[in-house]
Amino acid sequence: MSEKSIHLPIIFHFHQPVDNSPWVLENAYKKSYDPLIDNIFKFPDVKITLHFSGYLLEWLLDNKHEFIEKLKTMIKRGQIEIIGGGYYEPIFAMIPYRDRIAQIKKLSDLIKSEFDLDVKAAWLPERVWEPNYPSFLYDAGLKYVIVDDNHFRSAGITEEETLYSYVTEDEGKTLRVFAINEELRYLTPWKPTYYSIDYLKKLADENVDRIVLLMSDAEKVGVWGTTHQICYVEGQGHDEGDNGKPFIPAFLEQIRSNSWIKSITLTEYMEKFPARGLMYLPTASYDRMEVWSLQTQIRKNFKKIKKTMKADETKKETYQFLKGGFWRYFFVKYPESNNMHKKMLYVRNKLIYTEENLLKIQDDNIISIILNKINNAWDEIYKAQSNDSYWHGLFGGVYLQFLRFSVYTHLINAEKLIDTINALINPNLTSYIYITPIDFNKNSKTEYIIESDIYNLYIDPNDGGTLFELDYKPKSYNLLNTMTRWPEAYHESKKLEIYEVLVDRFRRSMFRLRFLQDDVTIEQFQSDKYYEFGNFVNGDFKVTSSEKEGKIAILEMEKVGSVKDTDTDNRIPVRITKDIYVEDNEIEIIVRINFEEISGQEEILKRIIKYLNIAIDIPFFFNGDTINYNKFQWESNQLELNGDEGRDLLEPFQYEGTHFKAYDESYDISVEFDISSDLDSVKIYKFPIIAYVYTDEGYRKIYQGINVSPLFKFEKSFEFHLKLKTF
Repeated sequence: MSEKSIHLPIIFHFHQPVDNSPWVLENAYKKSYDPLIDNIFKFPDVKITLHFSGYLLEWLLDNKHEFIEKLKTMIKRGQIEIIGGGYYEPIFAMIPYRDRIAQIKKLSDLIKSEFDLDVKAAWLPERVWEPNYPSFLYDAGLKYVIVDDNHFRSAGITEEETLYSYVTEDEGKTLRVFAINEELRYLTPWKPTYYSIDYLKKLADENVDRIVLLMSDAEKVGVWGTTHQICYVEGQGHDEGDNGKPFIPAFLEQIRSNSWIKSITLTEYMEKFPARGLMYLPTASYDRMEVWSLQTQIRKNFKKIKKTMKADETKKETYQFLKGGFWRYFFVKYPESNNMHKKMLYVRNKLIYTEENLLKIQDDNIISIILNKINNAWDEIYKAQSNDSYWHGLFGGVYLQFLRFSVYTHLINAEKLIDTINALINPNLTSYIYITPIDFNKNSKTEYIIESDIYNLYIDPNDGGTLFELDYKPKSYNLLNTMTRWPEAYHESKKLEIYEVLVDRFRRSMFRLRFLQDDVTIEQFQSDKYYEFGNFVNGDFKVTSSEKEGKIAILEMEKVGSVKDTDTDNRIPVRITKDIYVEDNEIEIIVRINFEEISGQEEILKRIIKYLNIAIDIPFFFNGDTINYNKFQWESNQLELNGDEGRDLLEPFQYEGTHFKAYDESYDISVEFDISSDLDSVKIYKFPIIAYVYTDEGYRKIYQGINVSPLFKFEKSFEFHLKLKTF
């Protein structure tokens, strides 16, 4: 009878988002990356598989030579395997086939050139899997992949059956697939090492191909909470069983001292054992991601159902098939995420069109210059595909404004390279402006994009005739990188004071019109808790004209709607037009409002005119220093502001005036607007957009932009002009 044993491959995943702050990388290196590799280095008989995302690996190669040399030594002695994946850590489901192959090849090539290793596997960011994955992974030259055991449960596979490897295929192209063990993942490093050893002992048996795969984020063993002390500081490990010995060396020692635990890499395992059989996996991610992707109200209900079923032993078999949403739904849940994704697709399509135009060029020198710029543009697009900014769960994700800023910066950089290429192909295109109708959001409705060598304006007539992206190209800066304060399931936590949580009813886009009572305070307006009397705020505007006249692009929209009486449910018809003009660095919007006079309803119209205001939203985003916001300043030529406190952009403020100017010192960029109208006075409300977000650091208030709203009293018919400049 064979001795009971278990194979234990261990994988550590090292990742940092593109453009994360250098101090964050240094902190992670000090707390986790360096001590983790140092400890692994001391146990040459323990086999480990490592994954580094390309952005982080570049940083390590440039800055941590001793660390890299340790990796090379361990490779020479056959101790470690390094696997690849998408260079900038994209969710493969969100990018086209060509980009999937290019990102994988870019990271595989770097690993080959630096470590002389052939990459055999791809790391799947957030373990997102879709059934077509085997074919492109096979095409990229890979042999195996790692997924959660949650994926197997979704296919009806028992826990016992996840202790083996399988083959899956797509288009006849095969790939070995391994399941990460959930139980072991949750034990390490939170429990003393004997918990993990006892669990492994329970699973060990005479089947020589049985395997339990342990996967951990490197940041989980050193960066999260107190894990640095637990994992590496003598005397601060778990007292029970480990006597305070740090978890990582204690765990590695346990593996070495228990001969029935077979330390192995997955490539070695594949060379020794065939797969158990054929397997097909459904679209899946890890279980918590599938909860996070659900709509907020559905997520609340799902969590209650899941908690109840998990606690009920009689529902155990049914619980296996309880499944949440899937990753792509974040594009529906968060319009801001969809905005970034669809812009990425839009820019890459422009780049592909530019590539096709190369056929017109005969000069080899110009072709060489253009090819270099095309390669650089592709790399900018790949950087914008980094997954971290596109979703929200335990980590801030889409709510982390600097991650969104990074996406837009790289995409605008790519557009500027495309502009340069087009100017080389056609010298008359150094200065241009045009307007394009397009289903940008991919929702079967038409948006309009005004593009020039200075600005990109993305306009949605179907959402109140609003502007939802405003790129100032000289600075590669999206001034509408604002994030709406969306309601989240965790906002109902008893740990929160409900008055602190502000949510929005509508996306924080520019030129949104609101009808509200004239006594609405800035606090009520900021919290979006006023009563809306009009139906223009998110209504459909009809585009009546879109044209270019010389260097000016013009978009004209109108909507015939109504405004409710302040005392009754009666409504008065209103026609509103919005005309947007773009020339050089100036944007002008002209709003005309005309009430219809109806016989017998004169008093209603009088009340509306007497008691209501109309407001227009002008949100904008400054990136600046995300630690120190005192580099944001503002002023008005109609006000005398005292000291730095009065000029603090993030402080709520209201005043009578028609002028506003703000400045981001870090990026040396200014936004300024002037209002002209027939009205005697305009009231202006200014306040920060702050989202209340739950992250791995607990509840946080995260800055998402600034909102400035002029409020107008009005007549039966009136208009106002607003001129916006960026410089």
